Amino acid sequence: MTEHAGPGERAEVARRNRFWLMMSGFMLLGAVIGGTLVAIEKSPSGSLPAIWAITITVIFVAVLGGGTWYFYRDIDEVERQDNLIAGTIAINFYALVYPAWFFLWKGGLVREPDHEILFVATVIVMSAVYFWKKLRP
Repeated sequence: MTEHAGPGERAEVARRNRFWLMMSGFMLLGAVIGGTLVAIEKSPSGSLPAIWAITITVIFVAVLGGGTWYFYRDIDEVERQDNLIAGTIAINFYALVYPAWFFLWKGGLVREPDHEILFVATVIVMSAVYFWKKLRP
């Protein structure tokens, strides 16, 4: 199919392949870190040795930071706009939910804010908005 495609189509196919390779890498990294955290929670001590904590943190920051830089360098203006909207709505979600939960906790109405729940909820909101923007007609 690509042997009859022009240079623009071939470039788009290559860009799309790089995009999905990057997304797969991010998902794999998330799965590895998530699996590690689940294993830690099930261990008797429930803690992570300092060297592993440092290693995971360095890998996470390097891969996510470098991958994000590479991703934004390679995307077009439509993809950039979809990411901007998704990120903006997600940070606004966090900016609304955390203070509300915090003040309700201080008033004794709910339990202390759970930062893992807030992080996952923010990522879910961001992903939902992103895919809504990508998949709608």
